[in-house]
Order: sequence, then C-alpha cells, then structure tokens
Amino acid sequence: MQGVGLHLLSAACGFAAARACVVGGLAPFGLAVTAGAPPIYLVSVGLGACFGYLLPVTGGSGFRYLAALFAVAAIRLLLQSVGKLAKSPAFSGLTAFTVTLLTSLVAVPRSADALLGVAMEALLAGGGAYFTARALRSSPGQPATLRSREDMISLVIFGFSVLMGLYPLRVAQLSVGRMLAAAAVLAAARFGQAGAGAICGVAAGVSVALSGGSGSAVLLYAFGGLMAGLFFPLGKAAGTAGFLAAAGVAGLLQQNAGTALDLLLEALVGAALFLLLPAGANKRFGQLFAPPADLAESDGLRHALTMRLAFAAEALHDVSETVEQVSAELGRLHAPDFNTVLDRVEADACRGCALATHCWEAGRGATAAALLEMTRAVRQGADDPAGAAGEDFAGRCLRREKVARAVEKHYADYAAHLAAESRMEEVRSVVCDQFGGISDMLTDLSAEFEQAERFDTALAAQVVSALGGIGIQATECACRTDRFGRLTVEARLRPTPGQVFNRIHIMRQLSAVCDRDFDPPCFAEAEGGVLLSLSERAVFRVETGVAQIACGGASMCGDAFACFPDGRGRMVLLLSDGMGTGGRAAVDSAMASGLMRRLLQAGFGYDCALRILNSSMLFKSTDESLATIDIACIDLFTGATDLCKAGAAPTLVRRSGRTGKAQSTSLPAGILRQVGFDKATIRLRAGDVVLLLSDGATQSGTEWICAELEAWADGTAQQLADRIAAGARRRRSDGHEDDITVLASILQRAE
Repeated sequence: MQGVGLHLLSAACGFAAARACVVGGLAPFGLAVTAGAPPIYLVSVGLGACFGYLLPVTGGSGFRYLAALFAVAAIRLLLQSVGKLAKSPAFSGLTAFTVTLLTSLVAVPRSADALLGVAMEALLAGGGAYFTARALRSSPGQPATLRSREDMISLVIFGFSVLMGLYPLRVAQLSVGRMLAAAAVLAAARFGQAGAGAICGVAAGVSVALSGGSGSAVLLYAFGGLMAGLFFPLGKAAGTAGFLAAAGVAGLLQQNAGTALDLLLEALVGAALFLLLPAGANKRFGQLFAPPADLAESDGLRHALTMRLAFAAEALHDVSETVEQVSAELGRLHAPDFNTVLDRVEADACRGCALATHCWEAGRGATAAALLEMTRAVRQGADDPAGAAGEDFAGRCLRREKVARAVEKHYADYAAHLAAESRMEEVRSVVCDQFGGISDMLTDLSAEFEQAERFDTALAAQVVSALGGIGIQATECACRTDRFGRLTVEARLRPTPGQVFNRIHIMRQLSAVCDRDFDPPCFAEAEGGVLLSLSERAVFRVETGVAQIACGGASMCGDAFACFPDGRGRMVLLLSDGMGTGGRAAVDSAMASGLMRRLLQAGFGYDCALRILNSSMLFKSTDESLATIDIACIDLFTGATDLCKAGAAPTLVRRSGRTGKAQSTSLPAGILRQVGFDKATIRLRAGDVVLLLSDGATQSGTEWICAELEAWADGTAQQLADRIAAGARRRRSDGHEDDITVLASILQRAE
C-alpha cells in the first residue's frame, strides 16, 4: 500500500507542476518534474503531467508540451541503463532544456519577444529538472537530516515548483497555494531557524512573482520567513507572530485595499494551518529542514595529532639521553681530584721551605701518605690532625702545624665540591627521569589516540536518523569506541521550545540501533543546545569499604587510599603507605596516591605514572622520602583485574570461595631512580573479594586474614574492612604500633 501511495503522490506532483503557469502563459514545470523524477516514479510523474497539460490552462498550447513530455520520457527510459548518466542532475537539466528549446522553436513564431520567451521557458525547464533530480536523488532509507544545505535548497525549489500549480485554485478569493506556501515557510523557519526560513521564504516569493503575484506578496514571504526564523527560538507563538508582522508590513505597502486584505487573510490561514499541523507532520518537517548533523570524521586529524605526539616523545627522549651523555662527559672532565688537595697544600704551606724539594720530589710518596693520614683525621673530626701523620713526618717537617691547617682548609673545599657534584648528579638524574617520563606520557597518548579510539561515522548517521525518527534534531553526533571495545555516543541536540526528552525511550531506541545495552542517557546544557551522552551498561559494579586505624590514636594516618572510575569502564583501587607514621608519612602517602590518581585518570599507563611519581619523590626533599603503591584495577565489563604493586603489602583475593595472595618484591617509590611494578592479572566473578592492606594490617601474618575471607559469607564491604582492621589491631603482639588500613572491595552484578 505504501508503494501505491507514493506512485499516486508522484502523479499528483506531476499534475500540479504541469498546471503551474508563469507570466506569459508558459508552463515548463511539468516537463521539469518529469525530467528530474527518479526512474522508479518516472511513469507516474509523466502520466500526472500529461493529464495536467490536457486541461486548458496554457492558452491552447498544451499539445506542444505533450510532445515535449513524451520526448523527455523517451530519452529517460532509453538511457536509464546508463547508471551514472541517468542519475546525474546535470543530465536531467540538459535533457529538459534541450527538448523544451527544440519543441518551442518549432511551435512558436519567429519574433524577438517569442524567442526571448522560448529561452526563458527552456531555462526554467532545465533549472527545474536539475533541482528536482537533486532533491529526489537521495535513497528512501537516507535520513533527511543528513541532507546537505544544497540538497535542502533543491528540495524547496522543487516543492514550490509543484505548489505553483495550486496558486490559481481559490476558496472565497483566497489562494489555496499561497496559504499552503505560508504554512510551509513557517514550518521551515521553525525547524531550520532563520537560515531555512529565509531560503524557503525567498523561494516562495520568487514562485509568487513568476505566477504574476504582486511585489507585496514577494515581500511577505521572503521577509516573513526571515522574521519567523529569528523569533522561533523564543517559542512557537513568537515565530508565528514575527511572520504575521511581516504580513502586516506587506499589506501596508499594497495600494489596493482588497489585495492587501487578501494577503493578510492568506497569511492568517497559513499560520493557522501551521499551528494545526499534527505531530507526524511536524516530525517530518523537522527532518526535512533541520541543518545536517556534523558527524565526527577524525581519522585524518587523529593521525596528524598522533604523529606530532610521537615526534615530540622521540625528541624528549633524545633530550634525556643527551643530558645523560653530556653530564657523564662533564663529570669525567671536571670531577673533583684528591691530587688537587695535595698540590694546594704544597703551594700554600710548603712554599719557601728549604726542604720542599726533598719532601715533594725525592720523598713525595711518604709526604702524600702522611697527608692522607691527616685527611682521615680531619674527616673523623680529630682535634689534632697533625699528630696523625706519624713520628717520621713530624721529625722531618719544619712546618707541620701549617701543613695540618692547609690540609683542613683544602680538604673541606674538596669535600664541599664532592657534595655539590653528588647533589647536581641527583638533580640531573631527576631531570632526565622527568624528560623520560614526559616522553613516555606522550607515547602513551599517541598510542591511545591512534589505536584505542575509533569514530564510527556510519553508526553516527544511524543514531541521527533514529533520533530524528522520534522527533529529536541532532546537529552533531560522534560514536566513539575505546581501546576496550566500549561504545560511547555523544550528540548535540537542538530542542524545540517545550520539548521534553524521554530518557528511557531514547535509551531503548539507540540500544536497538547500536546493538548495545546502554545506561539511561545524561543531558547537559551546552551553548544553547543540549549535549546527550550514552555509555554502555557495565556488567559489574564494585562495592567498597575502607577501615583505617592511626598509630597510637593519632589524628593523622600515614596511609592514603583512593577509589575511582578511570572513565574507561574500570574501577581503580589505590592504597599508599608512607614511611613511618604521623604527619611525615601522611604527606608522602597523600602525595603518592594523589599524583597516581591524577595520572591514571588522565589515561597514562601504570609504569609511566610510577616513573613520574618516583622522580617527584626523589626531588621532593633532601631527606629520605618513600611510599608504597598498591593498585587493583577492575574491568567492570569483563572482571579482568590488574594488580600492580611497588613495595606494598600482600593483596588478598577470594575467588570462588578460595583465597590467594599476591606479593611484591619491588621497592617503594622514592628510594632509587629505577623502580617498577610487580604485576599480575586475574579474572574475577560476581561475589569475589579483593583486599588491599597496609603493612600494619599484615604484621601478624596473612593466614588469619585468609581464613576470615573464606569464612566471610554475608555482609557489606565496609563491615568486612572493619572486621579485618579490628582483628589486625588485636593481634599486634610485638610491642610496636603502625597505621592500619584495610581497603575491601566486592564485585557484584550490575542491576
């Protein structure tokens, strides 16, 4: 039935277009619509146009158009097997232009006015055929919201070419076609805003002018479409009032009072028809006139970005290596040398001494050995370094006390130089690590952008179409798949005034289109529009509980923890234990956990984040500063869990009722330049438990905790954490106290 209806509609369009008569009695639009019709509807449109030309509206010249009509149809049917040529709008326009020109030259007399009319008629036929073919070339399944602006303009021109056939039809002196034109202009202005309203208004005005209408009527439609588009964002009533105000201005410019009244009445009836449009018609107009959605096609941009990031990462890596090499070479050339201490003692204390030549040439070895003993005494803080040189040196040195003072002075300079070099080496090492860490960060980002995220433009088009099917206009849409295969849909919407979004309806509609299970969408106001976001529904959720007991009942605990989603469908549990207890340990652990959280949430890898953290703690102060890092990252879609440990206490995991232990042999962050994670990956199921512990909780061993976990049958994660922490405090038997932290998590099925 739908196919029959489309053929009947096509015949009606051909009939109305053939009845459209412009100034001078020309009726080329039936030919134009037939020449531009899709092949499947060519016969229907041609028959409708044939009946239209048989009726006497062209001053007796209808048979001329019938001949041209048959010629156009024959050419289209003969060449429809030539795929690209038959579908080309330019070919349709050329066919209509040529056939109209040839048939008109045969039928009309040879005069300047007649030839000018022939040229005008051929141009109208060719242009009408071109715009008709372009407007109707989209496949039936292609959503109208994906049309380009040029396609929308072509559709408007085609529509008014057909509507012109209804301009002569009158009811109580009012033109039915003009009333429908007013309703169409208002619909375009509402759903396409000022741009579409102005385009449709100009097209309506031109069609009225071609059919012999007054200049005031042209002003009504053109200016009215613009005014309506400007005021529709304020509401449906405001946009309609803007159009009627333009009608009032057009009426004032009309000298004939009767014509002015007809214009106003036609505008009023057209506005009433628009206001009475059913919801289905409103939805269809929204699809036709909404601006095309901007679909994310970022492959080229992403490739350029990743190339620049990779280049920057390589450059920073080269900088790090260059700094290391230059530092090593300069250190070899300018490293402090103890021989300089001997030379300066000789120049300072022995210059002018009668025995200097003997002591520093013939007896240089014995003199150097004596000075080394003095140096050792100075380093150990002896009160009399001169006495450490021995009796032999004391018996032959004439300036022993002066030499001892010189040794104290120049060795102190030497020691200070050594300390400065050592500190500079530490600074250079940290700077190189920072450069290397930034290089790793850029490498991670480059890999994630290039491989991890993909934009599905075809799926985005389907999403836009599905939203349009439920009356929601999307101006932008992006369907992004991350490196874990999770789909995120984001769309910028242009809501109509008073529109209410049904979250469940949208979720079901897009879940069916994308073949994914989504959570209900989120909406956020964004630059005058609404941003729609949908994420896939996770299979699991994590219930967490934390119990902390500060050492000695202090107000500050030396352990820090964090539980957070990483934005990629994973839950991250993080525990850090600072060195010692109290405020200093609290600062170290808080810095470690806070920095790791920021880096992981930003999308950096575990190793890269640890490297940055380690260099930051090494450079934080001259005092020893360290903290353990314990991470459990749970994938909420698969249950796959990454365990990463740097100097941390064992992690206990209960899977399917049995408890296992993951231990660490690596060093905490902040001790050495080279530090890394001990890693393991396990797969959890609903009901499994992961327990992160600080050293204070495992001081009495982990066997009793394993037994508690296996016996744990019911209760919340918080109750489990409280129970383990209280038990660890009771079992402490070595006479020392430490901070106790228990971070418990239970994997559960998402509801």
